Amino acid sequence: MVVTAVRRHLEVDLLADLQGLDATDVRAITRLYQVLDRRPVYSDALDHIVQSVDQHYSRAAPKPLVRRLLASLLDETGAHFQELGRAQEAAQCHRIATELAPDGPDRTILHLLSAIHSEQQLHTLGSHTVDAVLRALLHEVGRSGRKIRRARILAAVAYAAHSTANFERLRTAVEPLAAAADTPGYQALATFYRSRLLLAGGRLAEARALEREFSRTAARIGPKDRAHEMVASALESLTPDGGAMDQAAEAARRGDHVGAAGWYGQCAEELPAGPFRATMRLFAEAARVQGGLLPSPAAVRQCLSRLCADNVFAARTITDVESILTGLLMRAIDLHQAGADAQIVAEVADFLGEFRGGTAVGRPQGSGAYDTDARADMTLVDFLAQATTPVTAAEIVTGLPAHHVVWVHVTGQTGEHHLTVVTLRPSDPVPLVRRTHLSTADGKALAQCLDEDSEDAPAEAVRRISDLFFADIGPDALGTRILVVPDSATWAMPWNELAPHGTAALAISMSAAAALRSRPARAAVVPRVIGIFDEVELEGSRLEARALDRLDAQGHIRFTRVHSLAELRDALETAPYDILTISVHGTESDGFEYRMLLPDGPSSPAALLRLGLPEVVVLGCCWSAKSTERADTTAAALSCLAAGASQVVGGLWAIDDELAGRLLADTYDRHLRRGVPLPQALRQAHLALPPDLRPGAAGLALIGRG
Repeated sequence: MVVTAVRRHLEVDLLADLQGLDATDVRAITRLYQVLDRRPVYSDALDHIVQSVDQHYSRAAPKPLVRRLLASLLDETGAHFQELGRAQEAAQCHRIATELAPDGPDRTILHLLSAIHSEQQLHTLGSHTVDAVLRALLHEVGRSGRKIRRARILAAVAYAAHSTANFERLRTAVEPLAAAADTPGYQALATFYRSRLLLAGGRLAEARALEREFSRTAARIGPKDRAHEMVASALESLTPDGGAMDQAAEAARRGDHVGAAGWYGQCAEELPAGPFRATMRLFAEAARVQGGLLPSPAAVRQCLSRLCADNVFAARTITDVESILTGLLMRAIDLHQAGADAQIVAEVADFLGEFRGGTAVGRPQGSGAYDTDARADMTLVDFLAQATTPVTAAEIVTGLPAHHVVWVHVTGQTGEHHLTVVTLRPSDPVPLVRRTHLSTADGKALAQCLDEDSEDAPAEAVRRISDLFFADIGPDALGTRILVVPDSATWAMPWNELAPHGTAALAISMSAAAALRSRPARAAVVPRVIGIFDEVELEGSRLEARALDRLDAQGHIRFTRVHSLAELRDALETAPYDILTISVHGTESDGFEYRMLLPDGPSSPAALLRLGLPEVVVLGCCWSAKSTERADTTAAALSCLAAGASQVVGGLWAIDDELAGRLLADTYDRHLRRGVPLPQALRQAHLALPPDLRPGAAGLALIGRG
């Protein structure tokens, strides 16, 4: 009835309305909804939502569903602006929302309900599309008219969330459904969906109790109850033996790892491809790790193959993938300590690096994938969710023949931390594995060498951590090139200070596989350099610009200076460049909320991705290379690597702009005048600074292919 009514009164073909480019737009809108889930909600995040909606709204004739979703998103955003006391922005949001959906929330609810009707085959729409519709419905129900039957709508939301394994949205809908229930049938449905949430959380006994309560209530509900059909369908889904999910949860509760692995694996087989299937596969492999069911390197490699086959990285928005993969790494180390070869440790360590962001690198998209900030962010999320084929130690040695590759990983709880370091030496496919218990002194030194605090770290602390990380390279690494793959905890460290004496170049990378996928930077006879600078507020920017002006006057480079994003875009479209340098203020956020304060206004990294980046990008901006706080976001430096750059110089924390400008000016002179490769030039420039200034300059690091 709903579908027929909407098609008659609104004259839209809802099946066609969810196809093609429209589906991509809806997925991008879903990402904007996720900003509203973050607490607290900051003004810059809300500004980003409005800017992204403006980009979509400016398109010709957006489809009806897109218009409704944007209207609902803007209305919710306006409410947040109102809470922050920004009445002007709130009014702007509500005005645009009214223009997009002038007939109000009740008509919007009809549109959205029809989108999740059973005729639409929810599993084929994609989880992002369904999630956007459910988010909008939950918001619109809260401001709908008195004639709208809230219980009916909320029951439809709960059904759609449950049938697409969207437990976060199901959790949001259950309590409003219970409060709005106006018949025993809807009350019973609230009980049923509460039991599903408990089951998903592993609380089996409580879930069974609610199932029994639901079954007793459902038996008394007759056909006159408006929820009768939905209750009957839910009752049929409860079998005496329980489904695979029930059996998996029960086996896990009993500590039956064999059973849990089998049942979770069956759950994965029964589900369509997507985040929830990936999660079930991850749980199956976690049971194998916990139960000691991976007795050999071959078994661990089979585990990696199964994880890749079910696209395990897609589970990053549902569960803690990294902790489970860390357990797999510890299992590989145990096997090595028991006498197995060490290659499997390097393979799992690099697989972990791929999860943290490496898989986004080396897969550049055409500029059309980045035509708005929202779509650019969605493209990067897609990259992060791709599984990858693990690389072997032999492949790394072949592809990076002159490098020592060092994986660094810290695990454990307070007082019981362990450091795992895997070192792969040039021309030797057998890695060295060290697992060290961190003493109290080690832990204190490590804390002193993290982030901006490292600028004040005692020399003894730096030496201690350097010895822990690079013991297998040797005290004198004369001419050595090092590629470090740090974990999240050790990403922002003063790597150029920690590097062993004599190190020729040091770069950090999300994974060795990412470095292998990146194209080597080419050496140009007369490099073309383009830059955008904040020469009003930043002395460091003035130092950089003057250094490049001198090199241009001497004929070593061809230098183009631009003053706005529009000028930069026009220049990059007109001619190819070898280096792009941006020297402006950067904000502390990550993901698409990060802002570079360009002379003509703030800009997110997504704006750069639409420009066709050269192979080398220098971001003299604070926090441009920081470690991201959430699994589904990227730092500016990683975004540039994903867009096709192979080497990025970025700021790991808030850097002193004058010192950074001095360091980069010397780097340019060595690289562009003397022909020293960029990684070596940055290292030499760092070592040329007075010793008391080096810690402050170590916040600038080279990320990517060293």
